[in-house]
Amino acid sequence: MIARASIPQFRTEDDLHKHVARILTYAIAPPGKLSGDGVYWCSIEHRNARSRIEGALRKARGVVAGVPDILIGYRNRTYWVELKRHDGTRSKSQIALHPVLEACGQPVGLCRTPVEVIAFLERHGIPVKAEVMA
Repeated sequence: MIARASIPQFRTEDDLHKHVARILTYAIAPPGKLSGDGVYWCSIEHRNARSRIEGALRKARGVVAGVPDILIGYRNRTYWVELKRHDGTRSKSQIALHPVLEACGQPVGLCRTPVEVIAFLERHGIPVKAEVMA
């Protein structure tokens, strides 16, 4: 029998997001602050509108459904991280928008664990402090 590594399963996507935010704060810098290596990150909040009026106001302001959860800027490029629980799926809006961002040269990583987030950053040459134990 082959032993499988334990993959953390977060109760909610918010729990995963908070955990990743803590790790990025350590590995890069606090959200909204530029790291010593010139990396910036922040979370994007686009929960479903709670009313038709709120939805209409968002649309009028240019809010687009499907924008990934985390924006990372490094060396004049934008990178995106979409967080999903181990059993989560992307919405129709995300499925439609993510290839558009990729076509603009903005890589999008679909990550289900903090380890996958760090691997995405490393794969794209985005510097992180030391080794992060997620």
